[in-house]
Amino acid sequence: MLYTIIISLIILLAILAVMIGAVQQHKQKQDIARRQKLAKFRAALEQVEDLLNMASYFPIGKSMLAVLNSRARELLAGMDEVSPSDDYKARIKDYDQRLQQMDRNDTSLITEEFELPHNDKQIIAMINALKRLRSALRSEHARGKVDSHVYTTEDARLQKLQLKISVETLIRRGQNAYQGHMLGSARQYYEKAQRTLEDQSYSDDYIESRSATISQALEQITSELRDVNTRDAANRKQDELEELFQPKKKW
Repeated sequence: MLYTIIISLIILLAILAVMIGAVQQHKQKQDIARRQKLAKFRAALEQVEDLLNMASYFPIGKSMLAVLNSRARELLAGMDEVSPSDDYKARIKDYDQRLQQMDRNDTSLITEEFELPHNDKQIIAMINALKRLRSALRSEHARGKVDSHVYTTEDARLQKLQLKISVETLIRRGQNAYQGHMLGSARQYYEKAQRTLEDQSYSDDYIESRSATISQALEQITSELRDVNTRDAANRKQDELEELFQPKKKW
């Protein structure tokens, strides 16, 4: 009888240990899933807030800022749901206050000023930021968070700004090469800028104006290269004549 009771207790303890282990394992899995979800939210939020910081350097619409602020607020709410925090709640409140002062359909510019950096790394960072802004806008539009008119307006604006940065950078490099008397390199930069403009499926005042400027620069470079080639040919002919009429050396 005692033996039976002991065996039963052992079995019961074993079952209890298995159950406790299963519960702990389930909690661990839940904790891991929670941390992974939180990390995903945090990474996405960092990207959006980074875009918000970069956006202040571009002449973009107020609606674009509203889109980014709304997305940041949504991500913070997700983080607070996964891991409630007073800090998250305070930041959500801050975004709510900002959004109350914004109109998601207002596509007017936040600023009309824009200055192209002289540093190549900064230029590359700007182009990458514009690509990320377009990607974020496209994603929010696909989720039904952005009106189609707003999307079309803002995307076209970002695309034109990206084009302008690329073309102005190539023109600047062409000018620097020309001033350094590197006519071949200057021509390559201008021709690349010209092809970039020609590849566009639309035309506007900027494209027409810059195309005219580039064509004029290429004509000037072509003329100067022709003069250089003519002088080089004349110099080679003169050298050949001088060599021809030089006294023969006697060995």
